[in-house]
Order: sequence, then structure tokens, then C-alpha cells
Amino acid sequence: MKALVLILAMLSTSVAFADAEEDSTPVATPFVGLDWRVMGLSDHVSHGPGFQVGALLFGHFKVGIAGFMRPGPINPRTFELDLEGGSYRGQERLDLRSDGSVVGLLLAPRFGLGEWLDLEIPVLLGFGAFGFYLTDDDRDTPDGRRVSEWEDELLDGADASEGFAIDVGLRVSFKTRQSWLRPYLGVHYSWIVGYDATLRGNYDGISGVFGIEVGGF
Repeated sequence: MKALVLILAMLSTSVAFADAEEDSTPVATPFVGLDWRVMGLSDHVSHGPGFQVGALLFGHFKVGIAGFMRPGPINPRTFELDLEGGSYRGQERLDLRSDGSVVGLLLAPRFGLGEWLDLEIPVLLGFGAFGFYLTDDDRDTPDGRRVSEWEDELLDGADASEGFAIDVGLRVSFKTRQSWLRPYLGVHYSWIVGYDATLRGNYDGISGVFGIEVGGF
């Protein structure tokens, strides 16, 4: 909550500064971006929220923190696990769900494309982790052990994986009459270096994104 109050205070100060000195470019102005991603990670379609927060330097370079999530509950796709002779609650085949996230340092140069458009090349460098989990009635384990212990056992110790994350994008933002408010859309490609889970050997792929940014004028 303190961080949110600080961001809003910085933003209101920057807006006032910009109104008073329209012809000058501030050294640094804060921004917050909230978006939604449609992801093609690991050869399947999913979706989830994303964010960016930081400062725009000299009107042309963003520095901050960014990330995105793939929530399991809102993505109905399941992943089949063949137990190969074993069983779990009388089943030889299980349908698992997946979730995970990426977060890291954001670096993004911004270039003008005319009066109403800007082009951004956001690069995220950080950490990513995605895993697979039992769902619905299968979360009631047959022997009372924690479900995470069963997931680890059923998936040979690799129910999830993580690694160094790289996310590179190309975004177009649209200027509005309010200099501090702009919608944007773009395309990204993500890698998680060293990712290797039982059900997926990688969690890389392309994504589309759309959202809105406040600040960063």
C-alpha cells in the first residue's frame, strides 16, 4: 500500500510539473502499465495479466520492473500425464493444469512514429517459473499426504521448472489528448533458459498484448 501511495504521489507531481512546463521534457517521469496477454507459450494458447512500473527517462527510455502471469484457474487447458503402469486414485492417466509467471528488470527504448504513435522495444530480463498441478477431486490425496508431495512423486521430481527469463517485445502506444494516458498493443517472444519439466521441455513462445499506461509522458 505504501508503494502504491508513493507511485501515485510521484505521478501527480509529474503531471503538475508537465502542465506547468509543457515545452520541457522532464528528466524522469513515473509510469504504470497494466495489460492482458494472449500467450502461445509451450505450443498451446493461454492468457493472463501483465504489468510494468518504473520511470521514463528523458522521454525516450523506460527503466523499471515488469512481469506477467499464466493463472491455472482461468485457463481450462489440461496436460495429460500417463502413469505408465502405475495409478493414482485408481487412474492410470491424469489431466493436470499449469500455472506460472515471469518477473524481472525492464529496459525499453521509445521512438516517435508521428504525432499520435510511439514505438517501444521492451526487454525483460529476470526469472520465470511454470509448473503442473493436480486439480479438482485429484487434490484429495489417497493417503492424506500433501498434494505437492504427490505431484513431485508422480512427475519424477520435475512437476515444475524455472530459469533465467528473457522477454523481448515490439509495442505501439497511442497518444491521447491526455499526455499521461495511453493505450498500447504489441507482440512478444519469451524464453526461459534451462527450463525442463516432465510434461514440457520448454515454456517458450510468442504472445500478443494489449493494455493501458498511466504516466510516462
